[in-house]
Amino acid sequence: MNEPTPAEAAAALRAVHEGKEQVIKSASGSRWMWIISGLVAFLYSAANDLFPAERGWLGLPVVAMCLVLALSLRTRVGGTLLGRPVMVSSRNLPLTWRLLRMAPIFGIAIAVALIIQLFHVPHGGIYYGALAGLYIIFLGPRFQLWVLRRQNRD
Repeated sequence: MNEPTPAEAAAALRAVHEGKEQVIKSASGSRWMWIISGLVAFLYSAANDLFPAERGWLGLPVVAMCLVLALSLRTRVGGTLLGRPVMVSSRNLPLTWRLLRMAPIFGIAIAVALIIQLFHVPHGGIYYGALAGLYIIFLGPRFQLWVLRRQNRD
């Protein structure tokens, strides 16, 4: 059996690293998904805060949209209809890493709740929705990539 040359070994390692990066980037989804998710978070929170009488039915469209989006992004048929590859499942992530992905949203909720209680600010749902939506749009993809790359090192 022939030993690979250093250049061949480096090329093989580079190909493995590029393959891992491609899988990690696939798991984070596309940019439009993050933008729509952030807008939905803001609009849902604002609607709940501004129209408290309609809270009972406001969750139904959001749940339906999340279900359709999850099915379309995680199945071959949905990926074909959207013209994009199927997202890689993150079920193999340990529980601690999956919980870490949700930590910033919970942190924003706790911070907004404290500010509302301490300073008696009205319409806290709108503030929470705005902060959560901005986080999801701008920092969500970066944070998820960071978590996936960090988890890959362990």
